[in-house]
Amino acid sequence: MILNSRLFIYLFIIILFSSCFKKDDAIILSPAGEVQLAQVAMGPDYLNQVYFKLSTKETFMSDHGSWDLAFDPSSNGYHIWINSGNQVLISRTNSSNFNYITDTIGTKWRWDASSWNKDSTAIGNWININPTDPSLSDETTNQSTPEKIEQNEEAIGVFLIDLGPNINSSERFKKIVFKTVNQYEYTLKYANLNNSDLHEMTIQKEPGFAYTYFSIQHGNKVVYPEPIKPKWDLLFTRYHYDFYQNGNLVPYIVTGVLINPDGYSIAEDSSSAFDIIDYNFSKNLTYITNRDAIGFDWKHIDYQSSALYVVDPSKNYIIKDNVGYYWKLHFIDFYNDQGIKGYPQFEYQRL
Repeated sequence: MILNSRLFIYLFIIILFSSCFKKDDAIILSPAGEVQLAQVAMGPDYLNQVYFKLSTKETFMSDHGSWDLAFDPSSNGYHIWINSGNQVLISRTNSSNFNYITDTIGTKWRWDASSWNKDSTAIGNWININPTDPSLSDETTNQSTPEKIEQNEEAIGVFLIDLGPNINSSERFKKIVFKTVNQYEYTLKYANLNNSDLHEMTIQKEPGFAYTYFSIQHGNKVVYPEPIKPKWDLLFTRYHYDFYQNGNLVPYIVTGVLINPDGYSIAEDSSSAFDIIDYNFSKNLTYITNRDAIGFDWKHIDYQSSALYVVDPSKNYIIKDNVGYYWKLHFIDFYNDQGIKGYPQFEYQRL
C-alpha cells in the first residue's frame, strides 16, 4: 500500500512539472509562391543597369556609368572598388610624391575581379594596418574601428586612375591618394596629371546602401545609382570579366547579373528541370556569395546559325536571400517582342 502511494505521488509530480514546460511549436513552412514571369530593359547597348526585387517585381534603373568609385559603407569597412564595367582602371605608382606624378608612362593598369570579393580589388589594401590588429580585417567585421586611420602619402604612394575611353583626354587620367577612413567617412584627394583641378573630398559612409558611390567625372560628388539594400535582390549590368585563351588573359566587358552583397548566396543546378526543383532539394545545395555567381553565361552567341544570343534554359539558379527564403530562377530569352537584344526575360518562384 505504501509502495502504491509513493508511485502515485511520483507520477503526479511528473505530470505537474511536465505541464509547466511550453511545448515546441511545429515549424510550418509557408506555401511556395506562384511562378512569376519578368523582363528587364537594359537596352541594346546595355546603358541601363536595372535593380530587381523578386518579391515585388519592383525595378530601379540607372546609368551604369554614373559612378567611378564604390566605398564599403560599413562602420569598419575600408575597401574601395572601381567601375570596371565602365572601363575604369587603376594603378598604384612607384612614387610617394603626389606632385611628381605627371604622366602614365610604364603604368600597369588593374581592374577588380568580377566576384567583387574584398580580397580581389584592384586598389587592394591601401591602409597601413598592423597585421596583428584585427579591427579592420575581413574576418572580424564585428570588431570596432579605430577612431581614425590616417595615411602618410610618403608611405602609401599615389594611385593613377583611368576614367575610361569615353572621357576627354585632358580629363581622363587623374592621380589620387586615399588619405583616411573611420567608421563615418573616407577622405581622399585627386587632381589632373598637370596638378590642375585639385580636389580634397570627404565622403560620408551611408550604411543603408550596399555601397557608397562617388563620381569624379559627373560633378565630383556622391551619387545614388542603386536603391537601399532591402529594395533589391538582383542587378542586371555590365562588368569586367577575365577570359583565358591559350593561356593568355583576355579582359572583356560582359553583360550579366550580380547579386545583392548583403547576405545573399547562389547555387547553380543543371541536373534537374526547373519545374521539379523544390525547397527540400534547394536547401541541400552548395551556395556561394560571389556577386557574379549568376553571371553572364546563361546565354551565348550562336555563331553557326544566326549570331544571336541564345539562352540555356537548363541552367537553374537558386537564390538564398538574406531573410532565408529560397528562390529558383532561370532565363527564357535575351530579346524583347521586337527582337531587340538587351531585354533579359526570366521566370522565377519562391520555394
